Amino acid sequence: MNRKFKLVFGAMCALLCGLCLSNTALGQNLPDGKGKAEFIHNCTACHRADMVTVAKKTKAEWRKSVDDMAARGADGTKQDIDNAYLYLATNFATDRSAPATPAPSATPSTSGAATPLTASEIEQAKSLITQSECLSCHRIGDQGGYTGPALNGVGSRRTPDQIRAAIVTPKPTLDPANELVRLSTADGKTVTGRILSQDDQNVQVRDTSGKTATYSKSDLTLFTTIDTNPMPSYGGRIAGDDLDTLVRYLTSLPPINDTAQK
Repeated sequence: MNRKFKLVFGAMCALLCGLCLSNTALGQNLPDGKGKAEFIHNCTACHRADMVTVAKKTKAEWRKSVDDMAARGADGTKQDIDNAYLYLATNFATDRSAPATPAPSATPSTSGAATPLTASEIEQAKSLITQSECLSCHRIGDQGGYTGPALNGVGSRRTPDQIRAAIVTPKPTLDPANELVRLSTADGKTVTGRILSQDDQNVQVRDTSGKTATYSKSDLTLFTTIDTNPMPSYGGRIAGDDLDTLVRYLTSLPPINDTAQK
């Protein structure tokens, strides 16, 4: 190994070690609080901690940055990502004097999920759901279809703005948790539904009618994932106060114990 190569190699090692020590040392000096561990684990794997914490960002800007990071495949659950945002918003946001919530939207919304719905607003939302045939694919309580995820508890899984976006401009592809599967058995039966569980030998599927069955993978002639989102856009059909009321209603629906709910 010649002298020039040794110098370059040594400099690279020193730089990498310095970055690692920098993050470790700063991690020890970061303020304590909810989300600190998630911030260190999820954010400093790619970013120097000091470069992140000196950034001048509002809570909304931190929300967007964290969501962008998650969209690029950051290692962590939704709760981990929300806790990392909460830590940044609480300790490093330029507008941190205002209360930070676990998962606010990057875009201000008029959905007003915290405002109780009146009886007439509830009836209006139910009417919109009926007119839009939402229950042909989704379920509320014990009514509806099984193609899409249940709407009960959607407010605990999505922000009001995310619910609004899913109605107005749905994504072209499904989230991995909501992907459908199409399978065919050796006797010619074809089933489309959502996977409830699977291992190397078997897969349990709930079909679009709600029937649950377990299939042996070795007996299947077709087993393919469907990630195309069948959700149509309602941007031209539901808007204004109607959209606000519908988002508030969906946000208010309580969770239920449903293994197909994602």
